[in-house]
This record gives sequence, C-alpha cells and structure tokens, in this order.
Amino acid sequence: MGKMYRCRYLAHGLYIHYDCFRHCHLSIHSPNERNNNYIVPYTGPKDKADWDTVFATKNKLVKEMREGEIPPFCKGCHWIEEFDENSSEQFLSDFDNYLDMLWIGHTNECNANCIYCFSFQEILENRTVKGYDIFPLFKELLDKKIYNLEKAPNAHISFAMGEPTIMKNFDDIIKIFAQYGNKHFALYTNGIKTSKMVLNVLKREDVDIRIVISLDAGSREVFKKVKKVDKFKETCNTIKDYAKAAKNPLGLGVKYIIIPNVNDTKEEIDRWYDLCTKQLGVKYIIADVEEKWFVRQNGEVPEYVKDLLKYIRQKSLDDNIAFEFYDRALVLNL
Repeated sequence: MGKMYRCRYLAHGLYIHYDCFRHCHLSIHSPNERNNNYIVPYTGPKDKADWDTVFATKNKLVKEMREGEIPPFCKGCHWIEEFDENSSEQFLSDFDNYLDMLWIGHTNECNANCIYCFSFQEILENRTVKGYDIFPLFKELLDKKIYNLEKAPNAHISFAMGEPTIMKNFDDIIKIFAQYGNKHFALYTNGIKTSKMVLNVLKREDVDIRIVISLDAGSREVFKKVKKVDKFKETCNTIKDYAKAAKNPLGLGVKYIIIPNVNDTKEEIDRWYDLCTKQLGVKYIIADVEEKWFVRQNGEVPEYVKDLLKYIRQKSLDDNIAFEFYDRALVLNL
C-alpha cells in the first residue's frame, strides 16, 4: 500500500465564517484555494446548518487521504500527518461525525489595520463585516453534541478573525462553552483592549486559555508602521496585565512577525525582546514570518531572515524563555 495521510483538523474541525462553513482556518489564507475549502453556506440563524453535508464532505476527504490523495488546499500544510496501514486502526475516529475544534470567524471587525493582515479581501478593501447572532448555532452544536466534549474532552475554541475582544458578546461566548465543560480556548488578539474576561480566565487553574499577541515591534515608531494605529503603550499595558494574571506562564505568548523592510533588524528585535522579557513579564516568545510576503516568495526565505529567526530562538534559549516557531517559520525546519 502507498502513502496514507490524515489531518485531525480536516476530520473534526470547523471554521465558522461569515457566509459559510469551512474545514479549517489554515488554507483560507491562500486565495487560490479558498473555494476548495468551502463546505456549505451559512449566514446566520435564518439558515439551517446542513450537518449531513458537512460530515459527508469530511468523510470523503478523510477516505481520499487514506488512499494517498491530499486535497489541493491542504498541500504543503505542516499539520498533514503521514502514517502506514499498520497504524490506521487508531485513526478510525476520523470517520466519526463530531467536531472538537471550532474557529470563530463570523466577523472581521478590528481596532487595528495591520499591514500583514491575511484575512479576506473585505478587510483589505476596508469593508467591515459585522457578525450575525452566533448563539443559536452554538446552542445547536452543544445541545446536539455535534461539538462533542464527551468524545473529545480536550476540544478547543479559537477566535480566528477580526479582534475578538471587541466582538459583540465575546464574554458570553467564553461563558457558554465553559458552562458546558469546555476547558480549552485560543485567543489571537492585538492586545489593544484589555479584556476583564481574559484576565479572569487567566487566573483560573481549571480553564486553559492560550493567548497570542503579535507585538512585532520594540518601539512606538515601528509599531505604528506595522499596525497603522498609535496604540503601542496600550498594547504593552495589556501584555503586562495578562502576564501578571496568568497562572500558566505559557498562557500568554508574544509574537514577532518578521516583515521584510519594516522590522527586520536585530536592533528592533532586541528592543522588542528586552521589552517583553525584562519589563512586561513575558515568559513565552513566538517568532514567525509575514505570510503574504512568504507566499509571494513561494516559501523561499533569504538567509538573513532565517538568521533573525534563529537569533530570536537563541536569545530565548539562553534566557530559559519558552520559545516556539509559528506557522511559516515552523515549516522552514530551522
């Protein structure tokens, strides 16, 4: 038998977009493949969620991947796993019809205008999409155990588009899933607004929340170039408050996205690193490469960018600071 592949995101993940459901949040950043990642339309409570089609589509793709065929929108993704026929039995649950990973992306409202924003064209053209009432969908997912915390106690919710802390009913979204027993949340935020809900969750030992803030600068001037807003001080204050509140030091990661010709110097990286680790109390550092540029380069990253990534890693290792390469940097295998 030839190669066999799987992806747990493809089997059990769902990206809730403002006009449809998609398999995951990763391939939507590739403009040529967004249509292939599309499952069924969904624009809010007036629509009936077609779960039969959702799971039939997923099962078809799971089967094809077991036969060695990777969907076009998945090719090159580092979450694809290769396995052989001797281990296939342990992955039979990939055909079970339940979800254990939700990405919430039904709005793109934001209080920043980051130059690397990789969301949909609506953001790039300054069109704001206001989210619909998502609670009826959540209630259906939980009541019908489509989002199944019994089969997958480590299921998690991610906020994947726009700025979640300004999202209508952000606090209530956290509450409703926590009430049903959901323990794991991932929050990708610019940190401009400090959320009291996030502060409270960070202090709890029975709930696991992973927060990632992309600061991307060690100075106000470079921050304004990246974010197109003058909120450097506010973001630093949020990071400091979250770091102080976190029971788990890995609950807050601060990221540096290297953007060629904007923040790609050791001097700016040093300012950012020292600010985070010596002034703001950060104990978890993340490094990445700007995605739109990375895609245009077909993943061919110049040596100086690789050196900067390795420089951040080495500084973290030397100081015993937790470190992670993120999506683009991860696939470089540095």
